[in-house]
Amino acid sequence: MNLAKAKAKVVKLFHSNLAKDTLWMLFAKLFNIVMQAGYFIIVARVLGAENYGSFVGVTALASIVFPFLALGSEHILVQQVSTNKASFSNYWGNCLLLLVANGIAVTIILLLLSPLIFAKNISLLTILIILLADLIFLGLLDVSYKALTAVNMLNKVAHLAIFSTCGKLLAALCLWAFFTNPSTNTWACLYLISSIVMGIFSVMMVNKLAGYPHPLFSKLKSNLKEGFYFSISASAYNVNSSLDKTMLASLSTLTATGIYGSAYRFIDVGYVPLFALFSATYTRFFQHGASGIKNSLGFAKRLFPIILLYAVVSVVGYFVFAPLLPAILGEEYRSAVAALLWLAPLPAIASFQFLAADTLTGAGHQKARSFVQVAAAVINVLLNIWLIPIYSWKGAAWATLISDSLRLFSLWVIILFLYRRTAIAKH
Repeated sequence: MNLAKAKAKVVKLFHSNLAKDTLWMLFAKLFNIVMQAGYFIIVARVLGAENYGSFVGVTALASIVFPFLALGSEHILVQQVSTNKASFSNYWGNCLLLLVANGIAVTIILLLLSPLIFAKNISLLTILIILLADLIFLGLLDVSYKALTAVNMLNKVAHLAIFSTCGKLLAALCLWAFFTNPSTNTWACLYLISSIVMGIFSVMMVNKLAGYPHPLFSKLKSNLKEGFYFSISASAYNVNSSLDKTMLASLSTLTATGIYGSAYRFIDVGYVPLFALFSATYTRFFQHGASGIKNSLGFAKRLFPIILLYAVVSVVGYFVFAPLLPAILGEEYRSAVAALLWLAPLPAIASFQFLAADTLTGAGHQKARSFVQVAAAVINVLLNIWLIPIYSWKGAAWATLISDSLRLFSLWVIILFLYRRTAIAKH
């Protein structure tokens, strides 16, 4: 009887919408792993460690400010539309308006500040091209992901993700096939073209499938405060994962940045299953958390066994895979083996972080999540300033591991506190 019940639960799980959504996202992510590995290997080998380090340094800077472009309006879009689909056009319009306006302003500001940020030989034209690609056109792609997520079209999100990665692979193949000794600027131009095509295509796709944008200015002000907390949280997370690369480009060497950045690309692959799972569960955390932290945590507990299994497999996988890096990227990247081993625990740490963070967000405690993210980011910055000039990329690795571990601990402490406070209040 128990076996029959267990079998029934497994069958029910695999036929549920959550399983279908997760499988769609996982399929897209796994496909993208192959495509991303292809274009990453091509670009890293063709450009060399120093030029690749230049590219990594600028993209890392863009990722830090990226969450402030739409000011969290993409998350408000998911939050509001998940319970009221009739409001889609207004929130979609406001999201696009904020993204484009802020994207242009932030690009200009960063371009003006770039001589102070990058002491090494990275041209202003290269910086401008990469910023346009990552802040505006990839921004359009990202808010399109959120828009389709809000209306439960995760299969379309998966399609967009696949098309986007294929576009980058095509750009990388063009770099390899048509250019002899290409510069960072050459790759930046191809990267921008790919981003423009996907950014415009993604918006057109959302307009056709979900509805055209109709900005409603009266809602902008009321949503900016809550949306700002989403922006702070996402930016702080990106500080932890990206600022070390920008600081390496400034405080150490571009070669060290290329070594560390190449190892981190393989760490990013480890996040793929997590992004698939948490993309599929994002709206569900809001739905369960609408009645409080208890239900949000209850939903998180259902995911815990999957997270635990993944954490163990990811760490073991990196230690097995790391020695193969020189054969894949070339002998110039042999130091990346040690960098990858140092960074190997990050996806395991992140898996429990994401679970805790979405538990808080779903229950309406985004402010607490943002506070922890910002505190961890500040610690990360201070540690990088201290450790990078002394230990180069090893200092960056230590800073990331320490700040990520503190963030994990703090998020779960807050959840425990809120849960106990709710339990006491009921008694």
